[in-house]
This record gives sequence, structure tokens and C-alpha cells, in this order.
Amino acid sequence: MNAAVPSAGRPQVSVVVPTRDRSGLLALTLGGVLGQRDVDLEVVVVDDGSTDGTAAMVAGLGDERVRLLRHDRSRGVGAARNTGIAAARGEWVAFCDDDDLWAPGKLARQLEAATRAGRHWVYAGDVEVDDRLRVVAGAPPAPPERVVELLARHNAVPAGASNVVVRTDALAHCGPFDAQLPNHEDWDMWIRLARLGPPAWVPQPLVALR
Repeated sequence: MNAAVPSAGRPQVSVVVPTRDRSGLLALTLGGVLGQRDVDLEVVVVDDGSTDGTAAMVAGLGDERVRLLRHDRSRGVGAARNTGIAAARGEWVAFCDDDDLWAPGKLARQLEAATRAGRHWVYAGDVEVDDRLRVVAGAPPAPPERVVELLARHNAVPAGASNVVVRTDALAHCGPFDAQLPNHEDWDMWIRLARLGPPAWVPQPLVALR
């Protein structure tokens, strides 16, 4: 598959963004997602029971690539991601938490790396930023084989869910996020994906984790 050419009528990537009561942070996050270069994408925002102005903020973007789904009550981030996955139309699914930021070329570079390596999921490097978006920490990511090895002990994927892009058919094979887990639901998913094969990687920092 050539990652630069989407199927007719189908986006290359569906970006799933779970959110709850963070409309201010979400606005900046969506700006980075919608500013991705050289990728045909859709964005599925899943409002997990917000009581702030999330719906109005998303509607105010006026971008037809964005869809908003809503849970009447909070079900947790795993369930919110599952709702987004179920609605996704893309050949790949990317996840981005509502307070994290992407470099403009993140998705394009990850798709290129995954296609070149013939792998079904991919991550990149990251940095940590403070509330003023100043970089406060960062280190080169571990290579894929080391990440797979470390997953038995801890969540070794840099920046967690905001970093990962995965083929939709691989997600279907692995099943949904475990919505019963109070935390580490992403770590559980990476373990399942790793059983299908190691990820590809882009060893440059493309994600900013608040």
C-alpha cells in the first residue's frame, strides 16, 4: 500500500480525540491535528460527558473534517477511544489526547515509516512541555525491538496514545481498548498489537506531551 494515496472516498487516517471538560486545551490540540501536512484525514472528537463549552468550540471550528460524538455521562478514556474507533472510516487510526500537540509532519512521516517497514503500527519520539509550551524534557526513543521487549515491564511507547498510529484492520484483530481498566488501557493495547508484530518508528520528536 502506498500511504500517500488514500482509497477513493476513504481518508487515510482517522484521528480519534477523547476529551472531557478541556475545551481550551482541546482547541489548541485540534489546531495541530488539522494542520497536518500531506495527509487526507478525518477527526473524530469523542466528548466523554463534558459540561463545559466543548460542543460549541468544536462546532465553531467550521471544519467539515471534524465530527463530534458525545457520551451523555463519562465512561472513561478507553470507552471514548472505542467510540471513536467504531466511527472511524480511515485506513489507519491515530490517537491524540486532548492536551497534547503534534508537529505538522507527524502523520505523514509515520505513515511513510510504517509503509516502508511493512508494519501495522508506528510511533515517534516526543518531548515534554509545560503549560507555556516550553520544552522541559526529552530523550531519543527506544527502537522498536527494544520497545517490544520493555512492554513486558512498563509502557515503553513514548507519549502513550498520542503517539501511535495503527492500521484499522490490526485494531479490529486486537479488539477494543479494555474500558474496565482504570488506567494503563493504552499499555494493554500496545501489548496486544506487539503480538501481531513490532512497530515501525520515526526517531525524531513529533509529539509534545503536556
